[in-house]
Amino acid sequence: MNIKAFFLVTFVALLLAACQQSTPKTPSATAASSETLPWATDIDLVCEMKVDKTTEDTVHYNGKIYGFCNPGCKEKFQENPTKYGAK
Repeated sequence: MNIKAFFLVTFVALLLAACQQSTPKTPSATAASSETLPWATDIDLVCEMKVDKTTEDTVHYNGKIYGFCNPGCKEKFQENPTKYGAK
């Protein structure tokens, strides 16, 4: 392997490693208010999977918190919450 290829592979590996590191979350005003809102359900209304209350994919709707298993389900819910039975 020549030196250019070695440095290229090393650079890509470092770049991928840097992308995998998570940044620490800082509390926000919405996070503080989330603690006072009740959870509507522990089921993702879009795909009906069980969700944990530590999920970051949440939506505040009509004074309740709805959790989702992934960003895709969250987006579908946001497009039409009443379609998924949100009250």
